[in-house]
Amino acid sequence: MNIAIIGAGNGGQTMAGHLTMEGHLVSLYDINEKLVSELNELGGIQCEGAINGFVPIEATTNIKQALEGAEVIMCTTSANAHESVAKSIAPFIQDNQIILIFPGYWGALEFSQVLEQYENKKRIFIGETESLIYACRYMKPGFVNVKSIKQQLEFATYPSEDVYEVKKRLESVYPQLTPQKSILNTTLNNVNPIFHTPITLMNAGRIESEGDFYFYPEGATPSVVNVIEKVDQERLMLGKAIGVELTSALELLHRFYNVNEKTLYEGLNKNKAYQRGKAPTTLKYRYIYEDVPYGLVPMAELGKSLGVETPCTNLLIDLAEVAVNEELRSKGINMEKLGLGEVTKGEIVEYLNY
Repeated sequence: MNIAIIGAGNGGQTMAGHLTMEGHLVSLYDINEKLVSELNELGGIQCEGAINGFVPIEATTNIKQALEGAEVIMCTTSANAHESVAKSIAPFIQDNQIILIFPGYWGALEFSQVLEQYENKKRIFIGETESLIYACRYMKPGFVNVKSIKQQLEFATYPSEDVYEVKKRLESVYPQLTPQKSILNTTLNNVNPIFHTPITLMNAGRIESEGDFYFYPEGATPSVVNVIEKVDQERLMLGKAIGVELTSALELLHRFYNVNEKTLYEGLNKNKAYQRGKAPTTLKYRYIYEDVPYGLVPMAELGKSLGVETPCTNLLIDLAEVAVNEELRSKGINMEKLGLGEVTKGEIVEYLNY
């Protein structure tokens, strides 16, 4: 299959290496000219861990070139780039192309809205996953460590009726993709904000001090996990209010990584995929700038619209804003941006389940 990957970060480089190994024709795009140049000087990507080997890859900063002939467009950028990516690909979209966003962060809806603004008349399929399919990190350009590949990963499309067509067409690429009824499942089952933000904020002093530490085994202490569990409960309550059956954080660890521990604390600390991941060395990181405005903020906004209290979620948003001395609520996804500023609960459910 001919696949274009947008974003040459951790997920993009890993995906490019893995899918090329699997025999697919891959084009890797990024706006970072230095990164693309370094990848092309190496001539490919070296994978180690759950995926092993060197594969030749050609990267590009030319979006038209990257999309030429692509049957599938995989977007692995951070959530704050979704709008700009959608705008950049809009002139080059072709009939029957699939766009799949890893992970969603409301990405399928955002892409759909942007392409509609461009009066796109092509028949395309837009979907999103609940998480990145790999637990991975690139140490330097062209060298990726792949801790694991998720065994099962839920995805949904917007509109929802396209999900089985996308499943059928991507079976040879990612057979572990499991169709869901709505993007509400995938967006609200994204536990990155639930895990990342509490651990980061409650270890801020350690992060900004000399030395490094392992993010989950050392950062997810019992008191930190208490906060994670509270935010997770608020997430699950949102699902109940909107009629969507969500998966608890502990159950997601089991589904993603076959973790069989009885408590979330044990699950986070004994998950083999989390053992060697180092914490960021600054709060100026996606655990704040992606997970707060594109993860926690829409949860709080949705809770307000549905009459579901989310005090711990709001507390983390407020603390993040104070810690980085920046306003984060207006920078990401809110009900106004989703087109749901002045609608009823029933209209919200109908619109998001479209």
